[in-house]
Order: sequence, then C-alpha cells, then structure tokens
Amino acid sequence: MKTSSKSKNLRSLSLSIVAVALLALVLSSCSKKNDENENMSAYVKVTNAAEGSAAQDFYLDDAKLTASAVTYGSSSDFVAASTGNHQGKFEDSGTATVNASFSLSLQAGKYYSVFYADGKSYGSFADDRTTPQSGKIRIRFINLCSALGTAADFGITTGSKVASNLAYKAASAYYDVDPSVALSLYATGSSNALLSIPGTFEAGHIYTIYISGTTTASITAHVIAEN
Repeated sequence: MKTSSKSKNLRSLSLSIVAVALLALVLSSCSKKNDENENMSAYVKVTNAAEGSAAQDFYLDDAKLTASAVTYGSSSDFVAASTGNHQGKFEDSGTATVNASFSLSLQAGKYYSVFYADGKSYGSFADDRTTPQSGKIRIRFINLCSALGTAADFGITTGSKVASNLAYKAASAYYDVDPSVALSLYATGSSNALLSIPGTFEAGHIYTIYISGTTTASITAHVIAEN
C-alpha cells in the first residue's frame, strides 16, 4: 500500500507538535527548578555599629559571608545565605578573634539585618520588604547606642513622636511617612532633642535608622537604604 503525500505531511506535523510540546515542558520544568532554587535562599545584610571597633568579618557556620571587612558605620550588601539554623559570629578581620557568637535562624525568601554592637555583642532583625504607600517612605528605628543610658524616642522635629520607648538593641515597627520628614532623637519621655537625624529620603524606598555611640558626645544616627 502506498502512503499518500497528504498522510506523510500530517504525520510530520503531528511529530513536530509533539516535539514542541515536549520542549516547552522541559523548559517550564527548568524554569520552575530555578525559581525553587532562588526561593531556597535567605538574604543577610551585615552592619558594624560598634564605635571604635576593628573592621569585622561575619561568618555563618565557619564560612565567611561578607566579601570584605565591615568597618564601623558601614554595611555589606544583602548576601544570599542558605536557610535553616546557623551559627553566626563576628571576628576582627584577618584574625581568629571571635567577638560575638550566636544562633541565627533564616527562612527562605526573607531578608535579615545583623549588627555588630557595642560590648562585642550583636543584634539580629527581620526586615519587612512591604512596598510603602504611594508617595511615602517606609522607615524603622533601631537603638544600638550603649551611651544613651535610657530608652529612645524618635520623632518629627515638631515634637510628634513616631516611635517611642525603644530599648537598647531593640527595633521599632516600620512606619510609612513623608520623604521630606525631619527626624530627631529624644531620651524617652523628654521633649528636648538630643540629636537631629539628617537624611535624604526618596519616595518608594525603605530605610533603617540606627543610633550608635559609646559616649554622649559620640551619639550618631546612621541611615541604611534597604532597597
């Protein structure tokens, strides 16, 4: 029996459709695997908030996470890290001197800020990446100032408090405020500003402001852009 040209063409077309479908399935599977691999990571930013400290290296389970040493007042970029429970530690850069060692639990897709603080201690805080309201910035405050001697308030220079009674090594919630906001630091309950907090903020961005200092004369506010 002879096979018609039309039948051959139909058979070739069917095979081509099957081949395209299989290729699409393979590519979709690879894409899903890549997405799953990306979602398996957590993201960590490291900041040195300890006045007078040596530059620090940060380790997770004895593997150095920071690409370069983190000096006082500076931060690393967000670095991908494996999820789960880890042992974190800060060391003086280039040495084996461990200044702080602690447990750190990381969840997939989450962002974390880890601080080296005065007294060879640390603070670890989960970040909230929720987009600010239209035309606003999103901001939080962290008290890492051992010299303050009391809890801290953060407020607009008119005297309206944004965050109040923030203890040492504590972080506030996030607040959506105008990018033109002028902020000041107060001792909790006081109306006398201890420090004006300079900053140029851009709508749509998320910021952390932390205070540091080992003496009242060296109290300093630092602004970190999270996104």
